[in-house]
Amino acid sequence: RLIFKFFLLAICLFQSITFSLGTSFLLYPQSAYELALGSHPSLGGSESVNPSLIKQKNASPIFYMNSGSWLGDISLTGLNYVHKVGSYDNRLFLRQADVSDLEFRGDSPSDEPISKFSAYAFQLGSGISRANRFGNFGIMFSYLSMGIYDQHANGFLFDIGYSKSLDNGFGMGFAILNLGSMSSLYKQRPKLPTMISAGISKYLELSNLKNKIYLTAESSTKISPTKFKLGTDLFWGSFHFLTGYSMTKHDTEFSIGGGFSYGRLGIMYATKIGTQEIGEPKILSIIYTIL
Repeated sequence: RLIFKFFLLAICLFQSITFSLGTSFLLYPQSAYELALGSHPSLGGSESVNPSLIKQKNASPIFYMNSGSWLGDISLTGLNYVHKVGSYDNRLFLRQADVSDLEFRGDSPSDEPISKFSAYAFQLGSGISRANRFGNFGIMFSYLSMGIYDQHANGFLFDIGYSKSLDNGFGMGFAILNLGSMSSLYKQRPKLPTMISAGISKYLELSNLKNKIYLTAESSTKISPTKFKLGTDLFWGSFHFLTGYSMTKHDTEFSIGGGFSYGRLGIMYATKIGTQEIGEPKILSIIYTIL
């Protein structure tokens, strides 16, 4: 009877943690900028949600380091490198999410768990973008690995995106993310959270203050209600102040962040507050321009 209970508990944990951490991980923001502003595919938005936005700024490659946490004390880490390859802009990235203090427990209260284990998700990929007279086009390929306890699954996926600059400071973007397939994990094949995202942006300038406003709608097979997002990026000289707001018919979220740049170094921090009351995600990003 105890073995049977243990088996049922293990199955429940595999379902609730692995498929949540392993596949929803692809929807997590990858940087403080993306967490604070929201994931926007329109021009000026996030290259991780629209590969057509991959762009080396100025004439120097850029290196990003990201570290933080997500809901449920999930640890997040990531590295990004953006540079030119001929007439293409290229992005190399890796990121990982993990939780290491999961516990098996029975029905009876106890000071000590039956066992402890961990779960993880890891992604390694590369993307390219190129601009022509019709707009910006991009594609990204990546390898995904995830696991819990002694079970793991691997897969390959790709993203496609398009963006274009419009008149009067407007921009637009469209992307389809997380297309691909996974191997089986504990006799089941994890479902990738395929997402379609579209949005517009507007650039405003008033004296020394510059502002970008973003509006996005996204739909995912993982999260059934359509999500609407609004983001603002206010920058003055070397300082940035960002806010984001998103809502579905079930919940709302508010995010805020800020940072500054000095020479080749930039630092940004962001946090998000939601109505679910299950934690406050936060990410610290360090940006270094390589001369």
